[in-house]
Amino acid sequence: MTAVDFELVERVAPAVRARVKRTPLVRAEWLGDVWLKCENLQITGSFKVRGAFAKLSEVKAAEVVAASAGNHGLGLAHACRELGVKCRVIVPRTIPEVKERKIRALGAELEKAPFDTYDDTEEYAKARVGGALWVSPFDDPHIIAGNGGTTALEIAEEAEEIDAIVAPCGGGGLVNGLGIVARRLLPGARVIGVNSEASPGMWLSRRDGRAHLRIESKPTIAEGIEGGVAEGTYRLGLKYIDDVVCVSEEGIARAVAEVHRRHGMAVEGSAAAAVAALMEGRVKARRPVVVLSGANIDEARLASILRAHC
Repeated sequence: MTAVDFELVERVAPAVRARVKRTPLVRAEWLGDVWLKCENLQITGSFKVRGAFAKLSEVKAAEVVAASAGNHGLGLAHACRELGVKCRVIVPRTIPEVKERKIRALGAELEKAPFDTYDDTEEYAKARVGGALWVSPFDDPHIIAGNGGTTALEIAEEAEEIDAIVAPCGGGGLVNGLGIVARRLLPGARVIGVNSEASPGMWLSRRDGRAHLRIESKPTIAEGIEGGVAEGTYRLGLKYIDDVVCVSEEGIARAVAEVHRRHGMAVEGSAAAAVAALMEGRVKARRPVVVLSGANIDEARLASILRAHC
């Protein structure tokens, strides 16, 4: 199996940069001396397209299959359309309508599993891979290198004197990729993952000293970071993630509203979780960069949050 390290990030970076948008760093003075890495402005509305191009630039396949809460499937569908690869995406039946619509519009075959959560959906999907290439949303060296690694390369090239990178954490792919690059290029920056209290897979794993491959999640508006972790991403995280904190559902909703009010940007719950970590005082940093991971939130959900918090 390919090792995930800084050298892999460097190797896949040209293929990723050729296909995706270099997203801006935006100042968020209302949070302090804070910068937002706006992957919500990425071509698919999420950083996940980076990993898809990283994977398919080195591993050739006629067909790929993935389980996804939405954004991984969307990124993979986009990359597959660009590269002429057949794509099947299996999602929870609770997938937000905006993500389902975008995946279908890119020509991917989308199947809803008979489950509400990611962990059950992944198990269901793995039994249906057949002869296709399985592409995990987080437990894959190329995905980690492309998603977190190339994002961190851009941060390192632009951000000065930062002392933390704060990012949402689901299975752990994004934060591990950020950490791999930060250790090499930003040695003074701590990497902090953010779970929702409703689904604290990585937090529980670090607390208990073992990978929680499946967890009993509560309903969450941060569906992109719902579910357990992999053994590999847990162990990588012991090396590359400095801390994992949890934020409340109410805090996530407030962060969605505040980012919209302050910057005019729609962000989904998973992205807002990283902002909520600062708003709730869970992260202490002098000059952090916060990764806004995605923008794919249903209009009705956004409108409801704005009515309640603006």
